[in-house]
Amino acid sequence: MKRILFASLVLLLIILACGQPSTQIEDDTYSLTVGEWTAFTKDGFSVDLPSDWSEITSNDEQVLYSVSDDTASVWIKSWPLIPSLVAKGVHEWTIGNENAMLLDESGSAERVQIDLALTENFSALRLSSILIYCDAKTYEVTGVAVEDNFQDYSDLFAQAQNSAMCTSDEVAPLIESGALGMIIIPPTVDGENFNPAAYQSALALARRSGVQVSHYYFHWGDIEKEPGNYDWTIPDFIVEANALEGFQLSIVVSIIHTTVRGRIPSDLIGLPFNDPVFVQRLSGFLSAFANRYAGRLHYLSIGNEVNDYFAGHRDEIPAYAFAFEQTRDAIHTVNPDLPVGIVFAYHDAETLNTTDVIQQLNRGDYIAYTMYLYNQGFHFRRDPAEIGDYLDRMVSLAAGKPVVIVETGWSTAPELEGSEDGQAEYVRQLFAALSERREDIRFVSWFVLHDPQQETCESDALTFFEPRTEPDQDSMQAFVTFICHFGLRYSDGTPKQGWDVLEQQVEEYYK
Repeated sequence: MKRILFASLVLLLIILACGQPSTQIEDDTYSLTVGEWTAFTKDGFSVDLPSDWSEITSNDEQVLYSVSDDTASVWIKSWPLIPSLVAKGVHEWTIGNENAMLLDESGSAERVQIDLALTENFSALRLSSILIYCDAKTYEVTGVAVEDNFQDYSDLFAQAQNSAMCTSDEVAPLIESGALGMIIIPPTVDGENFNPAAYQSALALARRSGVQVSHYYFHWGDIEKEPGNYDWTIPDFIVEANALEGFQLSIVVSIIHTTVRGRIPSDLIGLPFNDPVFVQRLSGFLSAFANRYAGRLHYLSIGNEVNDYFAGHRDEIPAYAFAFEQTRDAIHTVNPDLPVGIVFAYHDAETLNTTDVIQQLNRGDYIAYTMYLYNQGFHFRRDPAEIGDYLDRMVSLAAGKPVVIVETGWSTAPELEGSEDGQAEYVRQLFAALSERREDIRFVSWFVLHDPQQETCESDALTFFEPRTEPDQDSMQAFVTFICHFGLRYSDGTPKQGWDVLEQQVEEYYK
C-alpha cells in the first residue's frame, strides 16, 4: 500500500554531464600472464591484454590499469553506471566538444561498442571502447592510437575487447511459484534521494540475497506529459537496470493511487474512467509501454490498491472495469504473453468491507494484493503468525486466478510499537507460511529494502490525499512514521535484524 516513488532521474543527466567519478574499489585486482597475453582481473571482470606491453601510470582516477607499447595504449576503467548511461554521457560529451566525433555506437544493454575520433594537441587519435556490465557497474576497455597507425592495432584492440567477460555470482535458479520479490529502494547517498549508482548496487545486493522479482511503480502522467508524447527516460533506466541484474519485473501504473486517482495527463483530469477519450489514451499508453518493454516486463498492474478508492466511489466500478478490459485487450494485442492485473489492498478489504469490490474487479490474468498486519492507527500489535491464515483467505478470494503479493512488511518504528525483533519474526513467519503455499502464490514482495529519508516519506504521504485537503496532523504524523520504517536496512545502508534473518531464511527456502 505504501510505496516511496523514486525521485526524478533528471539527476542522472546532471551526473553524466558532470562526469561523476567512480567510487574507488578496494577489492583484489591482479594480472596473470598466459602466453602472449596477460589476464587482468577485477572482482568478476577479466580481460586479456598484450603481455609485452608495459604498464603505465594514468592521472585519471577512473583508470584501473593501463598498458602501452609507446605508440598505442589500452586502458581499463570502471564507472558506477550501467553501460547505456555511460554511452549516453560519451555521446553528449562529443556533441559539446568540437575536437571529438562519435564514429559508431552499437551493441546491447550488457555490452556497448563505441568508436571515437579525437583531436588532441594537434594529433588525430582514434579510440575503440567496449563497455561491459559487471557487478553493478560498467567496465570500459579502450584502445587508443594515432589515426595513421590505428589500423595496425585494430585487430589487437578487438582481440582484447572480445576476451572481456564477467563472471557473476551464482544465484538461486528462478522458480515458477513461491518466489521472493522486493521493492528495491537504495540507501541515501550524500543526502540524495535517488542515486543511480546506489540503486544499481542495491539491485545487485537484492539479487545476491535471493530476490527474484523486483516491483516498481509509475504514474501515467509522469510519462505522458503531452497527448501521445511519452517521456521514456525514467522507465527506460528502471527496466534496463533491473534486466541487467536478471530480475523478473513487476510494474504497477497507478491509475488509482490507493485512496485517490493517480497522476494522469492533465488534459484527462476529471474524465470518467469509461470516457472514450480516456480509454483510448490509456490503452494507447499502456500498449506502447508493454510493447516497448516486451521480454523484460513480467507483470503489469493497472491501478494500485483500488478497493480503497472504490470504498467511497462504488458507482465508478463498472466504468473502471470497462476501461481495464479494453486496455488489457490492447496490451495483449502487442504483447500477448504479458499478464495484466489489478492490485488490491487485502488488509483494508476486510476492515473496510470491500472484498466484494475485489470480486467485481477480479478480471485480470492474475490478482495482486498488498498485505500488512497492523492495528488501528498503524500500530503493530498483531501476531506475525497470522500471515498464514491471511494468505489462505487471499488465495480463496482469487477464485482460481494466479496470486501475487506485491507488498508486505513490518515496521520497525517504536512510536507505532514496531521493532527490529518484530520485523525479524515476521520475516520468519512469512517464509514459514510461504513454504507451505509455494504452489498457490507466484511471488511475495517485501516492502522495502532500505528505509527512505524522512522528507521523502512526508512528501509521499501527501499523495494519498486529494489536493488542497487538510489531513489531521496526528493521523498524518502516524502515517508518515508508518511508511518510513519498513526497510530491512536503514537509510544509511546498515542492516537490521530482519535482513540477517531474511538471508538465513532464503538459504533454507531455496534448498
